Amino acid sequence: MTGEAGKGSMTKFTLAKAASIVAFLTIVSKILGFIRETSLAAVFGATADTDAYLLAQTIPYLLFATVSYALTTTFIPVYSHVREAQGKEAGFRFVNNVVWTVLGVAVLFVLAGETLAEQLVAIVAPGLERNTAVLTEYLSRILFPMMIFQLLSGVVTGVLNAEGEFGIPTAAGLVQNVSIIVSILAFGPRHGIQAVAVGTLVGAGLALLAKLPALFRTGFRLRVHLDLRDPSLRRMVILMLPAFLGAGANQINTLVDRMLASGLPEGRVAALNYAKRLMQLAPGVLGASIATVVYPTLAKLAARRDWTRFNDALVRSLSLIHFWLAPVAIGVLVLREPLVRVVYERGAFDAAATSETAWALLFFSLGIALFTMRDLVSRAFFTMQDTKTPLVVGVVTVVINVALNLLLVGPLEQGGLALATVIATTAGFVIGLIGLRRKVPEHLRLGGLFSSISRTLLASLIMGLVVAPVYQQWLTLITVGHTTLDELFRILLAAAIGAVVYFAAAWVFRVRELREAANFGWGLVKAVARRSARS
Repeated sequence: MTGEAGKGSMTKFTLAKAASIVAFLTIVSKILGFIRETSLAAVFGATADTDAYLLAQTIPYLLFATVSYALTTTFIPVYSHVREAQGKEAGFRFVNNVVWTVLGVAVLFVLAGETLAEQLVAIVAPGLERNTAVLTEYLSRILFPMMIFQLLSGVVTGVLNAEGEFGIPTAAGLVQNVSIIVSILAFGPRHGIQAVAVGTLVGAGLALLAKLPALFRTGFRLRVHLDLRDPSLRRMVILMLPAFLGAGANQINTLVDRMLASGLPEGRVAALNYAKRLMQLAPGVLGASIATVVYPTLAKLAARRDWTRFNDALVRSLSLIHFWLAPVAIGVLVLREPLVRVVYERGAFDAAATSETAWALLFFSLGIALFTMRDLVSRAFFTMQDTKTPLVVGVVTVVINVALNLLLVGPLEQGGLALATVIATTAGFVIGLIGLRRKVPEHLRLGGLFSSISRTLLASLIMGLVVAPVYQQWLTLITVGHTTLDELFRILLAAAIGAVVYFAAAWVFRVRELREAANFGWGLVKAVARRSARS
């Protein structure tokens, strides 16, 4: 009994440590992404060349986002099942089969893209001037081979995650950003935007190569093996279709949002977009890190049909995500205007734009924790090789979102579109939990989850009640400067005070995730320290 408890504790610590490393590398990736965007703006500005490059990326990235999501989410549970049922060698044989199948599909995508580039550009960007359209077609032909590297990279990442390796796949993603930055700064001024497209392609290839040593350390060896009649491969393909459609449903939400926002006064589309990007920052670092790490564990437990530990892992992960992101949501809600000012307000982005963006962020902030929690619930179905239920939930969510969009866009404008997204996400999360309770043989014990959510939310609200007056009155008095650095200093100081209040309140309310969060935070500090020491 003691051994099992120790094993469970060690597993939780290992997951927290892995999530900390992924979070740190994700932060580095976000920083490099910011440098990439500012470098592109500095060298090429807001010109037709920049438009052509960004639009040329749209086509392969759209295909990659949907196909890769469906591939990765279905590959891991099927691979885990094969490995658990038939052994490691059978698992690697399945991987080889998937690699060669994916390579063939990717080559077909590339050939189709190269052949139909003109028609695809006309569909994606019908309003382009002829010269810009021609340049977009040319750049898209350079970028289309990325599909080969990206899809194969998705398979490699799936294997590594299933084998418990998370740092290398995340770190490999940094390589592409570095390649693009180098192509912009070193070759862009002389060779033009074409050099950036080549740098983007090369970066995708280098990102794949960076993962291969870790893949080979697992014992995997690439062999020619293609069996389209393999039951496991067929199972994965069958599972991929609903996952692919589900990913497409999410794109419909974004499309409808932009269509309705385009009918609002000028600048509302941009305000909605800027608010959404700011809202996605914390879930993209903290929430996604936890979800990425726990997903292969859930897949293994589902393959073993160990539903007791599956239930525990899922509930504890959802609770941990809410523990980290609920205070962020309240903090963003309280400090939304100064946050928007610090991040965006310069140049053509004036005080009016800040106000419009903060209005959308007010409503988006309410869903900061829920977006990642809903995604993890969807992935829980994938671990059981059920992709139909997430598809149904996704369609229901889209219907709710569109209906609320039409109802709320009039009185609340871009804020109504943001609120509709949050309400639909909440509905999707609740419906998903109900579906899981019916599907898992031993029903999910949700009492602990709801207890944790209520305690965490109460601690977050207390934090918000303290931070709001502290920022608006006290901090404004002791730091009277009006520069961006002054504003940033006030935000960081308010965040530090809020963190102390939140953790103190969580301790008083006996939030059980406090210790796991401490492991996560300590792992992140050690990861930063190790990286700093190496540099």
